[in-house]
Amino acid sequence: MFHRRSHPVRSVEIRTLLDTFFVASVTMILVIRLQLWATHYPKLGGGKLHIAHLLWGGLAMMAVIVVLLAYLGRARRHVGAFVGGIGFGFFIDEIGKFVTADNDYFFKPAAAMIYIVFVLLFLAIRSIGWHRAWSPEECLMNAMELLAEGARHDLHEHDRLIIRKLLERADPSEPLVQPLRALLDEIECAPQRPPSRWRRRVHRARELYLRLIQRPWFPTALIAVFVASALVTVGQVALDARDILNGDQPLRAITIAGLVSSLVASALVAVGVFKLRESRLAAYRYFDHALLVEVFFTQVFAFLESQFGAVFTLLANLALLVTLRMMIRAECHLQLAGTDDPLTELGPRPVTEAPVEATAH
Repeated sequence: MFHRRSHPVRSVEIRTLLDTFFVASVTMILVIRLQLWATHYPKLGGGKLHIAHLLWGGLAMMAVIVVLLAYLGRARRHVGAFVGGIGFGFFIDEIGKFVTADNDYFFKPAAAMIYIVFVLLFLAIRSIGWHRAWSPEECLMNAMELLAEGARHDLHEHDRLIIRKLLERADPSEPLVQPLRALLDEIECAPQRPPSRWRRRVHRARELYLRLIQRPWFPTALIAVFVASALVTVGQVALDARDILNGDQPLRAITIAGLVSSLVASALVAVGVFKLRESRLAAYRYFDHALLVEVFFTQVFAFLESQFGAVFTLLANLALLVTLRMMIRAECHLQLAGTDDPLTELGPRPVTEAPVEATAH
């Protein structure tokens, strides 16, 4: 008997769940470091007793594992992603203790090591959730799970639309597809609940932001920010090079690597400014490449040099990157406020016949 090769089936909510885990982990590290700095690094306990916050991280991750193994439901996964991210943040924050012989929490390269871990985690998340289209098997199994969830909670019209789209992209020869479609048509949907106050505020903030980036002066202001940043970077590199040549600053591999990556980012900004004569979209893409060099390379060396003091530069670069990505989408005439496909916000677009490899954008 012929058996089809089975791949692990992803949830259509994989983007949201993994992003929640990632953001919760990063936020937890920043909260821990700021709290310890503000309270002058206190100890919990007296004398020789010190309860490392690594233990709290292990406790949180254990609780998540138990809940996910013991209970079903989408809500459990969202809570698990959040609590698990907090636990991982507690855990990875103490990496300095486990790579040094004297258990040094303040080991200087620890900040850069944590940053590299999160860069690798981000790339892994992108690989799992973005680089491969949904297969018909994944569409069918997710539709079944959402229908089962509707048996426990009321099924809303938005859920029905998602399930219908999933079944359309499943293999029509599967014997479960037609019965599931018939069952979906028979289920009566609950009235759509009004959006919460928080969701309404988020929607208003997003609308305000979208109106702002479409103002005629905004692209010019954004370009001015990139040009000013590139000029400051080149000036700083020149000063550092002068200090190295004069012997006022030691010549280290980390410093040289940081200077080179900064120059590469500045060169990409210069190419982007030159490309403005041809196309704003082409210029934006070069600015985007410059920011990616900053985030994935320059910031690593910045964390090695100044430890967690580099967080503020990282946050500024990420804010610019998000803004620029939205402007690229606007330049490509994509709808920013919504989409006709309810699956777009949940993950990669499925395929209707056979799974194919899809590159991330």
